[in-house]
Formats: sequence, structure tokens, C-alpha cells
Amino acid sequence: RTIHDSRSLCFDLFRLFHFHCGDWMASLTLSLIDSSPQPNTITMSSQFEELVGPTLLNDKGEEVPSSEALRGKKYVMLYFSAHWCPPCRKFTPLLAAAYNAHKAHVAATGGGDDDDEGEIEVIFVSSDSVQSEYDQYRGAMPWLSVPFSNLHKLRIKDELSGKYGVRGIPDLIVLDGNNCEVVERSGRGRYASYFKGEYETASPSGCVVS
Repeated sequence: RTIHDSRSLCFDLFRLFHFHCGDWMASLTLSLIDSSPQPNTITMSSQFEELVGPTLLNDKGEEVPSSEALRGKKYVMLYFSAHWCPPCRKFTPLLAAAYNAHKAHVAATGGGDDDDEGEIEVIFVSSDSVQSEYDQYRGAMPWLSVPFSNLHKLRIKDELSGKYGVRGIPDLIVLDGNNCEVVERSGRGRYASYFKGEYETASPSGCVVS
């Protein structure tokens, strides 16, 4: 064989080795990537679950997973209220009217192009200590509620009140539905800035809670 033939043979062998080994190395790399630990990401739904518990009650009193009920909401509002508080009983119908008007507005317009016209969900966080009063009061609300047992068993009411500095009711804390961050701490006085549609507005006095 000539030097040229030898070099050509070596080159062909190198290409053959590289071709097969290249595939083998690629397969090995992919298998290592697939089996390697993935970063521990915290989803927005899990953050809301940590706040309000794994389940909520819908307006029919049925338990629903928190993650599903809150998925895709632009704002999530925590409504601190109680049946025994007269200002709360005056404010709840006003908030319910705004909630229903906004829901109808979004349904009619599809949300439109306005970034402020996304879906809003409200969660009732009760300060009631008697379940029959809680049930009666919750029954008049068109939004979600933290189950009575979870308020006390999981200490959700105390945890949320402490986290957001709730000292009086009614109180409305507005959270960003995408990142769970506080958007508005004085939502009771500014709820009309979030709910679209036509409805009556007012800002009642409040009750002190311990």
C-alpha cells in the first residue's frame, strides 16, 4: 500500500469510530440528563395551597382542590370577615355584587385586551367560631371559602391574619394570581379599582379582631 492509501484507510477508520462512538456518547449523555435530579421548582398553585390549604369550598359548599380553583386567576383576594360583625354583613353584599358584575363582564367581553380585566377569585377567611353561623354566612357568598375545620385545625385563619397584619374586619387583601405577591393591602376601600362592570359601591366601618 502507498502512504496515501494508508492515510485514507486511517481516515476511514477514524470516521467510522467517531460515528459510532458519537452516537453512543450522545445516548449516554441523554440518559445521564434524564436520570439526574431536577431542580425543585415551586409552582404558584403550591404557594396558594400553603396559604389557604389543599381544598376550598365553592359557592355550592362542595370541596374543590385549591390549585384547580385558583388556576389562571389574575387576582386572588383574601376576604377576612365574620357573621357576628355588622359592618361585614353590610359589606359582603356589595363585594358580592362587584364579584358577580366582574364575572359577567369578563364572560361577555372575554377579558378584552385590557390587562386589568382578568378573572378574579375571592376566598372567604372566616373569624366565626360557631360553624352554624359560618355556614349561614358562607351560603350567601358567590366565591370560595376556607373550610371551617381547616380554619382552626390547620390554623389557616391565624396564620393569614398574622402574615398580612389583619387587625380589623372586614378586610380584603389582594394577591397577584401569578406570583402570590401582595398587590393591595387596603382592598376593602379600593375593590372597585379591580372589579369591572356596574355595581353599587360603599366603604363601611369595621370591627376589631384579636
